[in-house]
Amino acid sequence: MTAIISIGNEILLGRTLNSNLYYLADKLAGIGLPVDYAITIKDDPEEIKRALTHCWNSFDVVITTGGLGPTADDITKQCIAEFFGSSLVFDEEIWNYVVSLFSRRNMKAPEINRNQAMVPTNFKALSNKLGTAPGLFYEAEQKSFFALPGVPIEMKELFEDHMQSILVNKYHKETVLIRNIHTAGVSESALAELMRNLQPPEGLSLAWLPQTGRVDIRLYGTNQDQINYFETQLIELIGKHVWAFDAGSPACVLHEQLYNSGLKLAVAESCTGGLLSRLITDNSGCSDYFMGGVVSYHNDLKTRILGITEELLEEHGAVSEEVARAMLVGLFKLHRLDLGIAITGIAGPEGGSPDKPVGTVCFAYRCKGEVWSHKLILTGNREMIRIKAAEHALISMIQKLGSR
Repeated sequence: MTAIISIGNEILLGRTLNSNLYYLADKLAGIGLPVDYAITIKDDPEEIKRALTHCWNSFDVVITTGGLGPTADDITKQCIAEFFGSSLVFDEEIWNYVVSLFSRRNMKAPEINRNQAMVPTNFKALSNKLGTAPGLFYEAEQKSFFALPGVPIEMKELFEDHMQSILVNKYHKETVLIRNIHTAGVSESALAELMRNLQPPEGLSLAWLPQTGRVDIRLYGTNQDQINYFETQLIELIGKHVWAFDAGSPACVLHEQLYNSGLKLAVAESCTGGLLSRLITDNSGCSDYFMGGVVSYHNDLKTRILGITEELLEEHGAVSEEVARAMLVGLFKLHRLDLGIAITGIAGPEGGSPDKPVGTVCFAYRCKGEVWSHKLILTGNREMIRIKAAEHALISMIQKLGSR
């Protein structure tokens, strides 16, 4: 049984999204240790000790995130030491590493950072490649305790470098086999309805991992034949909604398809405002295939850069399949390309009409000479609509490339 304690006033104030909980819950479910309990508390010694008491007495694996920094409000480590009856001891190796991080930037390490070299006795320090705060690990028979920094990128690195292998080795005598099935264009409830008569056999677990505009289904167990058989039954029911298996984000999958392919891609965006380009360029090496993007948010730029006529805009409106296709034509006039994506829509919260409500998004694509377009009505707030639109465009291209 697993518990996560998220520590930080900024989370409770709503100024920081608790992405650490989302990440850890996903990863822990993937190794057969789904989270049974999670709590978010403020940076307060009594709150921390109360949460530690409850979780350590009730769960096998307890994880805290946050409060390991060098400043006065970073009190987690001291509270942990007191709870476990440990004293804090200075670790010279950690301090030398912290000093080296600052020296790379031609800076002297502030004395306050010495706090991060203090480690509770009986704890193992987990080296942090991306920051100055090491993680902490303590075990007592079948119980395990981890303290991780609150910075998401550092927390993820510590999980992947240290924590995952510790947990797998300690709690799983058999190898946990995982199969991720990625779906799009269908809600979690609709998938559940399609699968209502299909139940995983004993020994095989199924986890639902909904995301913005997508749903992942994770199968995990110890029998590969059992997983394969259940997956075959599952695909018969939901196969048309599946776009990938055991994959990363849509942008990562498209990257794998295009890297070293010799194909060249560019995009034209309106309502997504550069988000599609950003998702693509998050992948190192994308310059091998990605030529760039045009963010033609205003109609003036649609006309001046992409060559869309005022007559076409007047007749069909900026949010239309006709204009999306014209954006694509203009894009291909700018550069020699093999692939193109164009997006135009209404992300809201204003701008909708009875004919074109908020969430109306039009897409156009070109893949090796083939051109197609379509329109969707996407739900959610402005951010959700933009994310859904950008990822839908990527998945549509992934599916087209996969079918060729």
